[in-house]
Amino acid sequence: MADAPKSLDDQLQDQRESLESQIKQGEAELMRLKEGYLKILGAQEFSAIQKQQAEKESTTTEVIDP
Repeated sequence: MADAPKSLDDQLQDQRESLESQIKQGEAELMRLKEGYLKILGAQEFSAIQKQQAEKESTTTEVIDP
């Protein structure tokens, strides 16, 4: 009897559990990707602010030191 094929209900249960696991793993991966994406956006914003400040400083320096 141990070699008997699984019933349809058992097969469906196994598939459901497998898909639940895959969904959980996919959601965790998506969260890691989102966190990385948001970090990059923050770094780009920081870089743009620094660039603006550097441009302001160089413009101010040129006006003061003719």
